[in-house]
Amino acid sequence: MFTKREHVKVLAKNVVSRLEQDQSILLNPRTRNNVYQDLYLKISPFVLTDEEIRERVLKDIGLKAEELSESAYTESDQYRAAKNVLMGKIGENAVAGLYYQQPVRNVAQMIGHFLMNHLHVEDVFSSDEELEKVVVDFLKKFNPAQLH
Repeated sequence: MFTKREHVKVLAKNVVSRLEQDQSILLNPRTRNNVYQDLYLKISPFVLTDEEIRERVLKDIGLKAEELSESAYTESDQYRAAKNVLMGKIGENAVAGLYYQQPVRNVAQMIGHFLMNHLHVEDVFSSDEELEKVVVDFLKKFNPAQLH
């Protein structure tokens, strides 16, 4: 499974939809898509996909190409080593091919704060803690592989 930026858009939409279905938030149906898009824009810098991980690793290798060319390692060995270093930094925040730049709990708090203050969210019925818990559980269970 190779996650893409489109999966982050689906994640944002599904978080909002789930909270709306659970009656944790109230949205005006006419502005629902604005909330989906705005949440995507809010969380997308904090979520890397497989594509972006690969790009970062290749960029890191490219920056160190001269040093690495003198080593006895093959390009694939170099790629794996660079990917392992990067994954070591963010790996504990990886969930089903989405790599959160911060702990999932922090992302959930950011989403809760976003919803509480968004112009098109008419009401939030859950407390901060309840909202955070629901969003954390959702983020941990969200699996882009099940979208196909």
